[in-house]
Amino acid sequence: MRTASTDTPDSDSQNIEERKRERDRNFRLAMLQGTFMRMSFALVDAATILPAFVHTLTQSKILVGLTGSLQPAGWMWPQLLMSNLLEHRPRKMKFYAMGMAVRITMWVAICLSVIFIGAKRPVTLAICFLMFYFIAASAMGVSTIPYMDIISKAFSPRRRTQYFSLRQFYGGLCGVLIGFFIRAVLGKESEFIGPFGVVTRFFKSLLNFFVFSVLGLSSELSFPYTYCILFICAVVTFSLSVTFFLRIREPVGPVQASRQPIRQHLKRGPYFLRIDANYRRLLFLRICHHSAGMSTPFFVPFAMQKLGISEATIGSFFITMALTGVVSNIWWAHVGKHHGVRWVLLMTSAILMLPPLFALLVRFLPLAWKTPCYYLVFSAEGAAVSGMWVGFMAYLLNIAPPLSRPTYLGFMNTLLFPMSFAPLLGGVLVNIVNYGGLFLMSVACGVLALMVTRRLDEDVYEDEGSI
Repeated sequence: MRTASTDTPDSDSQNIEERKRERDRNFRLAMLQGTFMRMSFALVDAATILPAFVHTLTQSKILVGLTGSLQPAGWMWPQLLMSNLLEHRPRKMKFYAMGMAVRITMWVAICLSVIFIGAKRPVTLAICFLMFYFIAASAMGVSTIPYMDIISKAFSPRRRTQYFSLRQFYGGLCGVLIGFFIRAVLGKESEFIGPFGVVTRFFKSLLNFFVFSVLGLSSELSFPYTYCILFICAVVTFSLSVTFFLRIREPVGPVQASRQPIRQHLKRGPYFLRIDANYRRLLFLRICHHSAGMSTPFFVPFAMQKLGISEATIGSFFITMALTGVVSNIWWAHVGKHHGVRWVLLMTSAILMLPPLFALLVRFLPLAWKTPCYYLVFSAEGAAVSGMWVGFMAYLLNIAPPLSRPTYLGFMNTLLFPMSFAPLLGGVLVNIVNYGGLFLMSVACGVLALMVTRRLDEDVYEDEGSI
């Protein structure tokens, strides 16, 4: 005898409504996570803050380049191993939590190193910073595969583009305020003039209250303790970001039946490269982008040495970069929604060559025009970085078959590991060809990236059950 179904239209409607509420809840939590993550990145920005910190501490161009290399190098190298470890697991949240816990611990160690070592032993402090920074970046690499897989399972391809765009937008808005905070921390009150100076003085007053009144310090903070304040704030915002993401209810999707032997797993990456032309082209495009970015850590040291800017101006550079990122992100969201992710990558590649080109040309301007026009470098950089975050993440997730997504992500990022040392190569080259030669090489790599992007197809795999 057949049993009659107990499902009713009302129960179906209730289930659909519950799933919608669950998806909307996950989206809100992911947005909070992404926004606070962008804030933490802003406080320890690899294009402005950390190069200035290392340059002031050591005066070494090679170490400035190494600093620019450690974040992508640490982020890339664990990912192929993590993809093999995780691809057959239906739930991956605990691995995200493990990696993030190590990252937070390492940034706490960096703060303690600055406090207890200080500027009296710059070599020791530089060694401790670079070591802890690399471990923190590696921990981020451990968490990237589970993070991306959870986002992929939770959101459909179209909503992924919306998610990456919105988190860049809200993170960028907060980044503008953080830029004023950076000016207040690093600068002197005599430098806070104009309309931006009013906001900066407000943050300076808050800083003085907490540092001098609450903590009981009686004198102005000097290098490197000013940077330590930024590092401590990064730890706080990073911890909030992780807390929000851990509250997401991870969806369960189809996975591989069992973990493959590592030798067999390593063979899958070359196989995907052979059969997927878009995967090959995206890999080559990212190589071009990394090569063009070898000059990025040197924009601030160049301005400090050749233009004589103050540390407060670094905060102004970051404000410019954040504002441009916010405004351009509205455009990237529009382009991604109406024209596809390929066009986001195409336009980003066109902008990629502009920052080193502007830095190259500013030398030929009259003295009074050099510093004001140098802001164009960070305007273009903000637009390019915003587009890359949206374009690369969304396009790679869209072309990756769901069952093989961790391998697609991990293999590509591991192959790119040598390219993470492009800024270190830039540190070597700048001693040979000077800043002008380095910037010209980056422009050439940007032109090549644009040529590669034109060959990409718009290719999307829709996930069943996605939002």
